[in-house]
Amino acid sequence: MPVPQRHYPCKSFDVWRSCGDKNGFGMKWRGFRQLPIPFVATALMGALTGCAQPPIEQLAAAKKAVESAQAAGAAEYASESLAKLEREFALAKEEFTGQEHVFSIVQSFSDAEELLIKVQEDARQVEATAVHNKEMAKTAAHTMEQEAKQILASAKRFMSHRPIGPARASRTIIEQKLTGLEKRLRAVGQLIEHEDYLDAEMQARVLKENGMAVSEQIQQLSPKATGALGQVRQRS
Repeated sequence: MPVPQRHYPCKSFDVWRSCGDKNGFGMKWRGFRQLPIPFVATALMGALTGCAQPPIEQLAAAKKAVESAQAAGAAEYASESLAKLEREFALAKEEFTGQEHVFSIVQSFSDAEELLIKVQEDARQVEATAVHNKEMAKTAAHTMEQEAKQILASAKRFMSHRPIGPARASRTIIEQKLTGLEKRLRAVGQLIEHEDYLDAEMQARVLKENGMAVSEQIQQLSPKATGALGQVRQRS
């Protein structure tokens, strides 16, 4: 008695395409196989790399934001914040460069883009802080300059009203000191013109203290100056 054989309606892929493809996959496969190979390769690569485009514009914007903060005087008026910002920018660039050397299939610039966006936000904050601190330093420098100027002007005025007397040598020394202090006061004004407010304020403060010390020496030349110079010290 002959052994019954199983019936396989689709013994080959070609037969299966016609008799076993209920979902139309065979027709789709045939259509896909008819596409040019370069077109298929390009489509696949585009699908793999479409989400891995390097954020060139974000990198340029972050660089511009950091440079803007630096130009606003952040190195002097927000030094710690600027140092932190520059470290963040270096880390973002490192992440960006690292992904450029990664195989395109696994390449991802999402972390680099997030870091670059944060750098831009932080840079704007650093710039605003620097501008604010610079304005405060400007006010402080002008105030201290005026106080030093008043001390020196008062000392010169009282000095000119003192008789020469036997303390002529001491008087000459004091006049030389006042001349030197006036020269330094002009230097303070030049610092302010060049917007070097921190140094200007510091030098004006020292100048004011030196002017008050000279005023003490003027008092020793003549007791008559004591009351007037005492009023100057109280106003300062």
